[in-house]
Amino acid sequence: KYLHFGYESGNQRVLKLMDKATKLDAIETNLRMSSDAGIWNHLMGFFGFPGETSEEADDSKAFVEKNSAHIHSLGFMTFVLGKYSPIAFEPEKYGLTYHKNPEWDLALDYYFTTKEGLTIQEALDVFDEFEQNHNTKWDLRTCVREYIFLYIDQYGSNNLPQLQMTEGQRHQMQQPAIGMV
Repeated sequence: KYLHFGYESGNQRVLKLMDKATKLDAIETNLRMSSDAGIWNHLMGFFGFPGETSEEADDSKAFVEKNSAHIHSLGFMTFVLGKYSPIAFEPEKYGLTYHKNPEWDLALDYYFTTKEGLTIQEALDVFDEFEQNHNTKWDLRTCVREYIFLYIDQYGSNNLPQLQMTEGQRHQMQQPAIGMV
């Protein structure tokens, strides 16, 4: 059993900016209940949604640490402005300007700047700091969700030491953050 959560942010204001009809207490309840039921849960989130401040990004980090007993794996990245996303269709609503480059005509995302909140580089810096300092139990040997599901199917859920990264592997992986822009 495997459940993939589109958690996105640990800050209620940022979730509202995203038009997510989600409350943080409901996310906490769902994490606890799925974990208690023996369901492996994977939490997806990102830093740098337009208008998100560094303090609000810190709330996301604090949320996952607070709930770490019920989070089996997670995937974080930085916000990507998809070419066909609702935000790209209403950039002024989200306080951003995106920049089209004719040389990147086939690109599926745009470079953007924001009026408020984290810049792309600041979001990458937050992500890099999180990658360096998060709970090491989330360092898995694979981040491909389909592979995680295969391990869960083979070995059961909630405790998969086969997926855990060793200390040596962890040191090899420590590189500067590369985000999607």
